[in-house]
Amino acid sequence: MPFLAPSFARLPPLAYLLDDQVESRKKIARHLGVSFRTLQRYQASGNAPRAVYLTLWFESRWGMAALHTQAYNEAQQARAWIASLERECERLRGVIRVYERAQGQPAAANGGVFHLV
Repeated sequence: MPFLAPSFARLPPLAYLLDDQVESRKKIARHLGVSFRTLQRYQASGNAPRAVYLTLWFESRWGMAALHTQAYNEAQQARAWIASLERECERLRGVIRVYERAQGQPAAANGGVFHLV
């Protein structure tokens, strides 16, 4: 599975990521494993460690959209694979029907060999 997280240059600004959260700043700080004061410093400076950016990004609408898109694409790929397997099974059923009909025909000289295989 490819990396879903964007590069640092493609991350939204920290203020956007924080504003996108529905929880209080105290809950966000607890979720990040930092103090409320540390989160306030990050917000005031507009800069935070990459782990904080990525955590907030995955919890934001952008991260959720990327995850949902990845899941949807994988489901579509699985459906296509299942459909191809079903087509292959149907083709093989047809081959079996042909062989079963051929067994009802008059025996050929190599009929015994056919039954051994």
